[in-house]
Amino acid sequence: MTNMYSSKIMQLIEPFNASKTILIMALLVVSLSAQLRENEKLIIASGNFAPYFMQDDVIGNGYFDQLVVQVLLMQGYQNLQLVPLNNDAIQRYFNNKVADIAINYTAQPTTQAFTSRYRVRFMNRVTMLPSPWTEKVATLNDLKDLKVGSFIGASDIFGAEYKNIATQVLTHYSEVGNQQALNKQLVTNKIDARVGDYLMLYWHTSTNTQLDPANFIYKDILNYQGSYIVFQDKSVRDSFDEGLTKLIASGELIIATEHWLKAYNLPNIKQQFFTQPDKAQPNSAIEAN
Repeated sequence: MTNMYSSKIMQLIEPFNASKTILIMALLVVSLSAQLRENEKLIIASGNFAPYFMQDDVIGNGYFDQLVVQVLLMQGYQNLQLVPLNNDAIQRYFNNKVADIAINYTAQPTTQAFTSRYRVRFMNRVTMLPSPWTEKVATLNDLKDLKVGSFIGASDIFGAEYKNIATQVLTHYSEVGNQQALNKQLVTNKIDARVGDYLMLYWHTSTNTQLDPANFIYKDILNYQGSYIVFQDKSVRDSFDEGLTKLIASGELIIATEHWLKAYNLPNIKQQFFTQPDKAQPNSAIEAN
């Protein structure tokens, strides 16, 4: 009788012990995963130009670089190192596996890279100084007789039509690695048209020149879905996407964007700067701000 009673007790206890063991093992796996994330060093190849990124000799914390770091910290990655680079160097660092993550990767990612579902989206425009011919520019083909300058990677990031025009139609076309140099080329009339971000030009002219950003002519004629955020490790990519999704859903990204615009004395642009290609919205109209 006693043996039968003990046997029944053991039958009741055994499933409980098994469930408890599974729970403990699951907790250990979660704890170990969190510890691995905390100790894992991630090198992030990032842009080096204000106002979107931290720049030497410029007061400000940047935007894309700081938000990527914030998301990774939220997800448990504590050992992070930002390396500010121009567009060309960002690609080299990542392709040579010097960097674990690359922000503003302007080339088409390789099949070995794990690409975020999100892209960093600048306010790219064709920008010109006022002149009798600027109002006639309605398409990219209208730039064919002008000196046009853009950033390294533009001929890849703006689609097949732009690449064809840049390489086959335009007589004078160049791409430079230094984004601020591109701004200087336009304001000193070394190029007729600048293909690049509106807020970068706004910040540069309002901070470093006597020119009024409102006096430029801006043409929204580019096919643009954003630059890539790429990862060497799929699990890090997945964790980042999860964290950024939460940041967007909570409304914290909007608050961070407003603080950034105010800190750099930029106009209050109502645009999503982190977008998904299939959900990308048209660029905000500059005239409305």
